[in-house]
Amino acid sequence: MPATVINLQELLAQENVVLDLQVKSPEEAIEALVDLLARSGRVTDRAAVLADILERERLMSTGIGSGVAIPHAQSSGAQAFVMALGRTAAQIDFKSFDGKPVDLIFLIVAPAGQGGFMRVLSSISRLLYTTELLSTLRRVRTAEEAMRTIADEEGRMRA
Repeated sequence: MPATVINLQELLAQENVVLDLQVKSPEEAIEALVDLLARSGRVTDRAAVLADILERERLMSTGIGSGVAIPHAQSSGAQAFVMALGRTAAQIDFKSFDGKPVDLIFLIVAPAGQGGFMRVLSSISRLLYTTELLSTLRRVRTAEEAMRTIADEEGRMRA
């Protein structure tokens, strides 16, 4: 089982963490996080990635409950599995399963034809619901603190 666990801190660069997203809709949040990935060079085709994630979101909301959304897609605009993390300044309606608004968004992109979302989603869910990560990410003040928190919680999960 440990071989299937994804190390989130390897997918997420500190420059792709934003803790005060000024957005009013899921589409704005997704666009802002894709922009982060594009500016950092983690995706090669911003327009393709944005279109692929928005299309996936149109099929079914990625709001998983407890104030968390995990928009994701495979895209020809990505050369590797990458992630961005956003905390919104105000909660937004992501049409979540539990009907609650979202304030934490983990955006995940994989190269076209590459699987692995289930392992990443499973890793995020395990961290969020079996550790203090969810509440801690709502309190951290810097991207560096967010990265350290993720690393600490992943270390506890492996211990």
